[in-house]
Amino acid sequence: MSASFPGARLTVDLGAIARNWRTLAALDPASECAAVVKADAYGLSAAQVIPALRAAGARTFFVAHLSEAEVARAAAPDAVLYVLNGLPPGAADAFAALDARPVLGSTEEVLEWAAFRASSGAPTEAALHLDTGMTRLGLSPDEARAALPRLPFRPALLMSHLACADEPERPETERQRALFAELASLAPDVPASLANSAGTLLGA
Repeated sequence: MSASFPGARLTVDLGAIARNWRTLAALDPASECAAVVKADAYGLSAAQVIPALRAAGARTFFVAHLSEAEVARAAAPDAVLYVLNGLPPGAADAFAALDARPVLGSTEEVLEWAAFRASSGAPTEAALHLDTGMTRLGLSPDEARAALPRLPFRPALLMSHLACADEPERPETERQRALFAELASLAPDVPASLANSAGTLLGA
């Protein structure tokens, strides 16, 4: 089939996306509701979705890779950008140039980021990912207990990820919440984020 005659057309309702974000943000007005726009906003075009969310009030965005952060930065020059997949070796300069924040998920990444900050003097920010039960990314609880009291920099954010929040009856969510609260108490002045989309619907 000719490229001039595609077999399907995707219509994206940017107004609906903005309304969805506002609905989630309103569930806890005292907290900040960030927007995850990885994988080209899940295939909906980050270049279009991000400005719509920005206009709706979103100020913080998460992407998966630094290349996605380049698109997000162009779409929202003043936004806070986090990159979920961490700090590739030798990439700290690129993060700083883009004003993107890596989500550090290993001791090696923490040490590399700390060394970059010390050598460059740049006031660069990063998040710290704690593995509370997703078993995919992040510092283990023991690593976090050892690292948090003696970090050479203050993280901009502590975060984790709920494994099964879309199944409210599962006990794992409460175990994750309790463990995250314990670990976050080791850095009490740092903002903390645990609830994914499903988690925001579980109540207080």
